[in-house]
Amino acid sequence: MDTLRWAAPEHHESVGSTNELALADPRPGRVVVADHQTAGRGRRGRVWSSPPGTGMAISAVVPPVAPALMGWVPLVAGLALAEGLRASRWPVDAVLKWPNDVLLPLRGAGGEDRDHGKVAGVLAQVARDGSIVVGTGLNVDHETDQLPVPAATSWRLVRGGAPLPQAAREGLLSDYLDRLARWHEALTQEDLRAVRTAYQGRCATIGRAVVVHRPDGGRTTGTAVGVDDSGALLVEGEAGRTLHHAGDVEHLRSQ
Repeated sequence: MDTLRWAAPEHHESVGSTNELALADPRPGRVVVADHQTAGRGRRGRVWSSPPGTGMAISAVVPPVAPALMGWVPLVAGLALAEGLRASRWPVDAVLKWPNDVLLPLRGAGGEDRDHGKVAGVLAQVARDGSIVVGTGLNVDHETDQLPVPAATSWRLVRGGAPLPQAAREGLLSDYLDRLARWHEALTQEDLRAVRTAYQGRCATIGRAVVVHRPDGGRTTGTAVGVDDSGALLVEGEAGRTLHHAGDVEHLRSQ
């Protein structure tokens, strides 16, 4: 398969949803970017909102991958964004929370780390032709009182509070797309060893005590020990080892 080539990004100041725009014409390589969404959505139908001009929404269309690897697409998108944030000229120590939340370190009054806050999330949707629209929402220039929830943070806040220049957004977009294309190619070549090694190396969930809030309303408590070939989370608990393909993970604080 040819390496994925991106079209020139279609930039909008404000849209309802970049994913919806991309789904209307899901050509592989298409990229829709907006500074503001009025009807953005995250995983499990959650609203993803931010004040005008503070965020960045990116929807990129990638070709289908093997059905057994579909679960990896949003995971490698989160990985690509975390890598891009770390490599930026305005770098931050981005890590992942399974499956695809991007986290940044929160700072205490004395500058010490206070665990992590969510800066970005991913929503992947399959188009009618089988292509995959990978939507990413990033908190760029939010101030503290503009964050959607107390556990969130923004690129600006972690960098020290000064507004980020347009060059930061443009550089991150380019780097993210390059990395997403590379990881998508690894999936099409079924190079799972490279994908899983890179993902687990950047995922802060691995090795942590966690609670998995399952879609059925139940909870599983244990230690996250890795991900399997499909990207599902492996948790070791009192009931033995369990496998989770979906759910919300809560990182438990060390005692």
